[in-house]
Amino acid sequence: MFPPFNHNPHRRRSRRSSRAGTDTVSTSTSIPETPDQLIDAGLVLAKQQIYQEAINFFDRALAISPNHPQALKNRALTYVHLGQTRAALVDLDRLIDLDPRNLWAFANRAVIFRDLGHYGNAISDFGHLIKHDRPKCWQWLISRGTTLKLMGHYDEALQDFNLSLKLKPNNSWAISARDEMVLHSRHYS
Repeated sequence: MFPPFNHNPHRRRSRRSSRAGTDTVSTSTSIPETPDQLIDAGLVLAKQQIYQEAINFFDRALAISPNHPQALKNRALTYVHLGQTRAALVDLDRLIDLDPRNLWAFANRAVIFRDLGHYGNAISDFGHLIKHDRPKCWQWLISRGTTLKLMGHYDEALQDFNLSLKLKPNNSWAISARDEMVLHSRHYS
């Protein structure tokens, strides 16, 4: 679910001039930097899979601007790459508190909850996405259905897969999930 690291194309170019190049970063700079420059430097390190140092840059950006959404987002991504999903959840929760319409944060939090076995929380977040992310509603129905299946709620899971197919017929992902669900329910009936 988490996308690869990339620079924020919405920031103005003039604010993006950091001392971080696209290949390497010097972590011993003493010149004051803006949060955007620190985030850019952290992204360079994250792309190089130098995750702990990347987190240090995101932490520095957040020390200057505690609610900077790009710093929180990229630190959450980095925590996931380190396998520190609980720390990622803290940043995702904060992003949602700052902007309750942040569907990216809801989606990624739902996936982490499901992976951690916190199915009720995952179902809640997928439900929010189904309600508020109309273009991807079919996708969130499949994700919620998959979570319901993991919980043993096979009839509800099948309903979500069928609803997804009503929204996007011939979707191979939903067809496969539905067919697997039908076979599973026949096998255990």
